[in-house]
Amino acid sequence: MENKNISQIAIERIKEEKIKPISRKVFNLKKIFFWTAVVLSLIIGAFMFSLVLSGLFNNDWDLYDRFGFNFIFKTLPYFWLGSLVVFTVLGEYYYRQTLFGYRHTIIVVVGVYMAFSILFGSAFYIIGASDFFEKALVDVTPVYRNIIFNRGEVWTHPEKGLLSGKITEVSDDEIKIVDGDGLIWTVNVNSLSDRDDLNLKINDQVKVTGDIMDDNFFIAEELRFW
Repeated sequence: MENKNISQIAIERIKEEKIKPISRKVFNLKKIFFWTAVVLSLIIGAFMFSLVLSGLFNNDWDLYDRFGFNFIFKTLPYFWLGSLVVFTVLGEYYYRQTLFGYRHTIIVVVGVYMAFSILFGSAFYIIGASDFFEKALVDVTPVYRNIIFNRGEVWTHPEKGLLSGKITEVSDDEIKIVDGDGLIWTVNVNSLSDRDDLNLKINDQVKVTGDIMDDNFFIAEELRFW
């Protein structure tokens, strides 16, 4: 059989499969789309990592004594960890569609994505971007605390001295908060040594440790912001 070079084989395959070349305009649009997707996946991945850091560093690890090891599993930021993995996979996929996608192994590409996410995600966390984004989710999306913000469940045990919710009224000695179940609680804050420094305001999301004294009445020992 006569030897054929690569060009001949390619030409014959094009004829056999009736492959038609795409226009330069479509080619450029696809190139722009895939590179845009790569960049967006990098930026979103960095934000996801900043939210993972926020979930870890702002966790109430001192509550371990009350709930035991189960507390750790309830409060780890699983959603943001999963989202980080998803956008890393998407970023690797879209990079493969670019002209340079064949040049690097999957380990190299994923490693670069993770390094970018860690570096810029840490920067986002340091400047407070993750806190701003998370606060916006809590304020705008009520379902966020029930589905994603697992720490809210941990803080909904007034019988164990843990209460959380949104402040609806503020006075000298008391505040009123509405919890995740819609119940309104009166919280006495006289025992708080840093009461004046807290600058409590209506619509603040707070966590309170203390003792339940009566139906929907709580004596605060410590108050924290979400």
